[in-house]
Amino acid sequence: MQTRWLAVFLSATFAWFQSASGVVINTATGNGNTNAPANDPGWANIGTLGGGTGIYLGDGWVLTAAHVGAGPITLQGIAYNPVPGSAVQLTNNTPGMTALSDLLLFQLSSMPAGLGSLTLASSAPTLNAPVVMIGAGRDRGAFTQWTIDQATTPWTWTEVSSGGNAAGYQTLESRAMRWGTNTINATDVWFAESPSGPDVKSFATLFEYSGLSDNEAQASLGDSGGAVFTHNGSSWELHGVMFDVEGFSGQPSPETTAIFGNDTLSADLSYYAPQIMTIIPEPSIYALLSLSAAAAIFAGRRARR
Repeated sequence: MQTRWLAVFLSATFAWFQSASGVVINTATGNGNTNAPANDPGWANIGTLGGGTGIYLGDGWVLTAAHVGAGPITLQGIAYNPVPGSAVQLTNNTPGMTALSDLLLFQLSSMPAGLGSLTLASSAPTLNAPVVMIGAGRDRGAFTQWTIDQATTPWTWTEVSSGGNAAGYQTLESRAMRWGTNTINATDVWFAESPSGPDVKSFATLFEYSGLSDNEAQASLGDSGGAVFTHNGSSWELHGVMFDVEGFSGQPSPETTAIFGNDTLSADLSYYAPQIMTIIPEPSIYALLSLSAAAAIFAGRRARR
């Protein structure tokens, strides 16, 4: 069943939304994961783009959140400029949703050397599927606790040194590329950043505390346009683009805190992939097909011969 989330219509439990502009990770220091993970889903294809993050899909094309916008993207320390007028905002093809989505595709004026193409997800995300999240948002700051008075609207938050009933992290003004992990806890969600949209076909990941040895990730300011990867059993697929976060009523400094119980919202690329592949000219279409589909096409051609 499809669900449409609207910030203005939510209960007090989740009463604010903000654009997520590396990811905050729940480790002892929060400073790690600034190099590609051992099982790399596509680290080198993610870069900084203005105040947000961009994803190099391959063949000269970049995908990001529309509210980040087109601009120079820095990949592996090298800046690449966009082709003027090449930006295309992706659309929704579902009745009742806004025509435009919060996703933007644009072409680069020069081809990044040594970077291949990412594979877009072709099937819908599944609950509890593990993901790797890569973004260029704010660095993690101090661990903080609060007590919350839920009798007020919005809730009243008081920072305490210990014994609070909410906890999480501040963030710093500095930012870095960082990866973290999580699992999908909601799918088939239509999320609206405001009552007037834009609507985005999305899935969500929940920021939970399970000890300081994990890499549990939550988007922070600067992560909009960042990548969410899933593994199909044989290879990595780009399944999502981070674009928003969900927090609690009255949450202090919502743009700069990551509190356990917050969600990261990511655009579901299995919905938008067919549209992307009509915009990017061949041979990009074939580069973005899943490996299984590509193998089937190849096998079919051999059989016909």
